[in-house]
This record gives sequence, structure tokens and C-alpha cells, in this order.
Amino acid sequence: MASGRGKSKFKDPSLGSPTLGSGGRRDGRRTAAGRFVKPALILAIAVGTLEIGARLLDTIPFVSRNYVAERLSLLKSAYPTVYDPDLGYIPEPSYSSSANPWSVQVTTDDLGLRTTQKPPAIAPDSVAVLAVGDSFTFGGEVSDSETWPARLSEMLEAPVANAGVFGYGLDQSVLRAERLAPALSPWAIVVAFKHEDILRTELVQRAGVEKPYFELVEGQLQLRNSPPQKFHPRIAQLGVLRTAAGYSYLADVAMRGFGFTDWWYAGGLTEVRAHQDGASVSCLLMRRLRALEEATGARVLVVAQYVARAFTDPTSPATQSELAGSRQLLDCAETQGLATIDTYDAWAEPAARNQSAFLSRMFLRSHMSPAGNQAVADAVADGLFQVLGGD
Repeated sequence: MASGRGKSKFKDPSLGSPTLGSGGRRDGRRTAAGRFVKPALILAIAVGTLEIGARLLDTIPFVSRNYVAERLSLLKSAYPTVYDPDLGYIPEPSYSSSANPWSVQVTTDDLGLRTTQKPPAIAPDSVAVLAVGDSFTFGGEVSDSETWPARLSEMLEAPVANAGVFGYGLDQSVLRAERLAPALSPWAIVVAFKHEDILRTELVQRAGVEKPYFELVEGQLQLRNSPPQKFHPRIAQLGVLRTAAGYSYLADVAMRGFGFTDWWYAGGLTEVRAHQDGASVSCLLMRRLRALEEATGARVLVVAQYVARAFTDPTSPATQSELAGSRQLLDCAETQGLATIDTYDAWAEPAARNQSAFLSRMFLRSHMSPAGNQAVADAVADGLFQVLGGD
């Protein structure tokens, strides 16, 4: 009895060979893995072959690009752009077309500067005024001759270089002025901004486009993300599948072919913020403009512009924040000895008298109308006259 109870059943020949143990489990796993790896490898080879074939058939270069991110990116916006290693992007140089949502004529020169359909009466050897800023300077929704730099050029009878770029932050505008001023030798530089441009200095990516930005380090500006990456979609923006599969031209063709574009191209690319020091960074950018003024001899005029809401809803928290932020920046500019113009002061009273008439006359959907741009040109001309002592 004792011997029977102590006998191991695993040693009993009648029970056969042991079926448990680490060796048996490892062998099972190897077998399962083998069954999975082979089909996966075949599938990967097949998909890779189809990807290569699709690219060769449509002559698509073998470069890293996320097709979803590109479609949603600002670089595919209403106006043509090209990548720029210093600024993120600039308007496409040597472009001329009215193929945009507003059917307005957009013309650029070889530097990506927007030109005018009505050249000035005289053509001096150097540019008279260099204008930098965002889409309000570029002239969103209006034709070449209807932008405020074009109107200013007609008034001065001298060339005004329109270096405004839609979507720019104040940091990009200042960097663009620093690049162009030495080459163009203007006698004045107009830096126009909206309050939103101050907030854009906090961003490393906007609307899917990487941008350089400045960071405060011991009270000084340090340039970061320079050069910006061309395309850098985040998983949080597109999701895992579209971030990974978006690099496949075959997947992009398939999604379009099977009618899944509503999901494939859905949504937009949210902003990616680097810091929350926009006001301080923008104030220090005025120092850079002062240094640019001293280095080039071109007088700098800083101009605050406003969206329509600032005039139609002046008591709202958003408007109050916009007014306070813009005026704070103008104070910083004046502290550096720069000339300033606040366009709100001249327009607030007529806007209060008749908001609907003011809005329809001065604004289009999101930007200044031709009449609004003429009013800006008038204000800038007056400011330049004072800055230059009547010259």
C-alpha cells in the first residue's frame, strides 16, 4: 500500500509519455508562431509589391509623406505654398492664378511676394516699403490690386513688397522681415499683426504645418524647431491607423477608390502648443525689430489690425482680451522706440454708429474688403508720413 501510494503516475509505462512540461509548451508556441509568421510575411510581400506597383504606375516618388496629413494641412489650403526651412512655408513663388474658393487673382514673384495688377507709376531701384504680416496683409479673399500693400503702393507711387503670409504667427512675420529687409533695402518696414498672431507664437504646429518658434530662456529668445519638419502628423491628431497607413500611397488610392474619403480625410489637424508665453515672446520680438531697424536703417512701423468681432461685439470677453493683448504689444513696441498704429481707435466710433453698414463695407467673410484694405492703407500712409517726417 505504501509503495503504491508513493509511486509516481508519470513513471508508470502504462500511462504513456509525459504530456506536460516547459518543453511541450515551447514547442506549441513555436508551431503557432510558425503558422502566423508565414502568412503575415506573404501578406507583407504582397502589399509591398502592390505599393511599389501603384507608385510606379502613377509615377509617385518613393519619399516619406503622409497623404492624410498633407490633405488636411495648411499647405493644401486655398492658396499655393511651398516648404521653407526657415519659416515653415511661404507662398509659392512665380505663381499666377484665380483658381481659389473666391476666384480672385493671386500673383507672386520669384521671392513668393504677392504682386499687384497695377504697377506703380515709377520704379525706383529699391523697394520703398516692406510689409509683413498674416493673411490680412497678404490679402485674403481679395485680388492682387485690392490688398492694402497694393493700395499703399498706388498712394506712394513706389513699390511696396507684400510679404504677408496667410496663417503666420508674429514670430514668422519678424523672421521673414529679417530675411527680406537686407536684400530689398526698403526705407520702411510695416509689421502688421492681429492678436491671434501673438497666440500663434506659442505653436510648433498649426493646421498640420510645422513652424519655428521662440522659447524664453533666462529672459532671452531662443529659436526652436528650426528647420521645421515638412510633415509630422501626431497620433493624437489622426489616430493610429491613419498615422501609420497614411504613408501608403496604395492605402490612399484604395480609400479614395472605395469611397471612404469621408473618414479617411475627416477632421482637421489640431494645433500643437509648445508653451504659453506668447505675450512675453511677442514683446521681446519688438527688440529684434528694433535691432533690424538699426541694422538696415529702415524705419519700423507696427500696426495692430482686428477681426470683425472686435467692432461688432466690443464688450465680449474675446474682444476685451484681443484689445488688451494688442495694446500691450504696441506698448512694448513703443518702449523699443518703434512707431505704432492702432487701427481700432479710428474705426470703433463709426462701427458703433451703424454696425451692419460698417461690417458690410469693411469686411468680407473673414478678411478685410477692398474698402477695408484701403482704410488700412490710408492709416499706414499717415503713419509713414509722421515717421519719416513728411518725406
